[in-house]
Amino acid sequence: MIESLLEKEIGVSADVIGPEVIAKAVRLRIAECGLADSKAYFGLVKTSKEEQGNLIEAVVVPETWFFRNKNSFAFLSNYVTGEWLPKHRDDRLHVLSVPCSTGEEPYSIAMALMDAGIGGDRFYIDGVDISEAALGKAKSGVYTLGSFRGDDLSFRKRYFEPKGDVYQLNAEVRKKARFIRGNLLDDSLFMDQEPYDIIFCRNLLIYLSSEAKRRVFEIMNRLLARTGILFLGHAERQVAIEWGFAGIPEFGVFACQKERRKRETALKPALHVDPQPCQRLFEKAGRRPRAAPRLHPPVAIDEEGFEPKILSEQPDRRGSLEDQKDLFNEAQGLADQGSLLSAQELCETFLRENPVHVQAHFLMGLILEALDNEEGAEEFFNKAIYLDPNHYESLKHLSFVVEHRGDKKRAAHLRRRARRVSKNG
Repeated sequence: MIESLLEKEIGVSADVIGPEVIAKAVRLRIAECGLADSKAYFGLVKTSKEEQGNLIEAVVVPETWFFRNKNSFAFLSNYVTGEWLPKHRDDRLHVLSVPCSTGEEPYSIAMALMDAGIGGDRFYIDGVDISEAALGKAKSGVYTLGSFRGDDLSFRKRYFEPKGDVYQLNAEVRKKARFIRGNLLDDSLFMDQEPYDIIFCRNLLIYLSSEAKRRVFEIMNRLLARTGILFLGHAERQVAIEWGFAGIPEFGVFACQKERRKRETALKPALHVDPQPCQRLFEKAGRRPRAAPRLHPPVAIDEEGFEPKILSEQPDRRGSLEDQKDLFNEAQGLADQGSLLSAQELCETFLRENPVHVQAHFLMGLILEALDNEEGAEEFFNKAIYLDPNHYESLKHLSFVVEHRGDKKRAAHLRRRARRVSKNG
């Protein structure tokens, strides 16, 4: 009953998250509320929006930090200064961050726009989340070290004041965003809202049922301005394209724009929406992930300047093949859910025992690509291609990486190889 309630009210799918995860969260909340059993808890959660938020927090642990996926914020600044402002000289930019969690995303948007020289009177940001606790932290603007990741933390010196072991965001940035408690699937929340020019809706769809996805895309279609930009999580962009949005072909920028020729028609999926994008990519490449396949690396390699570190097959020293398979599947599942650091850790563990597993190297490339580690992503896509020179998806992703760093000649070579692989089936 609680699984059905979560799906009906909030769109969270037990099939995606896992019934055991929801059961564990329910047990935790029963104990926290001092109730006797799940029946009593169901009576509480079906009538209390606050407790629904508490349950969601227990089910889905948000993983966020400032400037997560820095390419998206660089693209945002360039788009607003280069395209939006010249066409809207007297308008204010309307931005939505949903779910905004503890505020790192909306504040990152504000800092990116301020760094681009856009005055505070030219934009406003709405942050929406179902969790009262998350919104409380967002409003306070106080953050621990876990919210600051990556090599470039210069923004912290400009906009934060250290206070012991925490950092206080300055008032100038905090006043750029307002925070609203609400559920994206509640139509009344945005009924009278003017269209947003920019919407960040990242790593929400991965938790939702097919019906909830449909509702979200209908709402996004209504809330997004005619030429608006929709930013998504790395595992969600393709799903949006399948629902009729136009993908923006920028490396590392997981974003879409309204398809102009379709904006007056009802939004319908063009393809079946798969809740597991990594699995879909593997199957497109003509393979299903297997536990530690015994591959024999070819002697020659068609990539100049790459000397693979993987040269021989290593025997499994820990755990059964079934355990290894479970480990890989868990890493893949975490990646699909947006828990990239946890997925990276598990994938690294798996690769230590299975160093010639093509799909694991490809998965590591995807994870590092989403984490803005282009150098690391290139290394793992190269390893996958070394082990399987006809690995279509690795060829395609590697071409994006090398083109982004300016090597257009090699990118074109990789795309030609990918086309030959695709043509030969």
